[in-house]
Amino acid sequence: MERRAAMRHLLLYAQAWWDAQRFDQPVWHVAAWRDQKVRHIQLHVAKALGKVVAAYGEGAGAAAGTDALARVRDEVMPDVAIYRSQLLHTFPDCGDPAALQCGPGVRGATRAVPAWPSGHLPRAEQLFPVVLWLSRASAQLAAYLEPREHGAMSPPSHIWGAIQDLHASAEALAASFAVDLVCAHQARLEALLGAPLPASLVEGCGEER
Repeated sequence: MERRAAMRHLLLYAQAWWDAQRFDQPVWHVAAWRDQKVRHIQLHVAKALGKVVAAYGEGAGAAAGTDALARVRDEVMPDVAIYRSQLLHTFPDCGDPAALQCGPGVRGATRAVPAWPSGHLPRAEQLFPVVLWLSRASAQLAAYLEPREHGAMSPPSHIWGAIQDLHASAEALAASFAVDLVCAHQARLEALLGAPLPASLVEGCGEER
């Protein structure tokens, strides 16, 4: 039951379907396709980190700029949820999705998500934990990939660590902006797809929240 609920609030089935439609490349369907996909996800994580750093830099010591914060809310938050779920369905045995709880103030595995006041835009200092989480997620993905570039093995614990940090980032931003992360995740997938997701993949997604 917990695993099914996790599948719903993480949109794992919908994410896997969406990846097949819009994200995965034909060349990835070779022996090392997972590594190529991880490389691409890491680039997206670094890009998301840059957007948060920009908002943090604009708002150092004060409220961050409206445009920069809107970008974090509308792009970074749902995109980070996408990267988390992409890694989860790509590496189904790296960790237990049920450990990634949802909602403000929860603990996603070992990453504590701060319960910021709902309705308040995050100030620069409140974005700082997200900067750290996204930096660590990018570093974990690099730690997984770099040995493999030299023909060595690397433990899946790096992937699980990145997933935890991405989840913590998404949940913290959702709490700070008072946004339902599942709805934002789904809306972002549909916007990028240009069409609604199949109902069978998203029915009941928010019921367990």
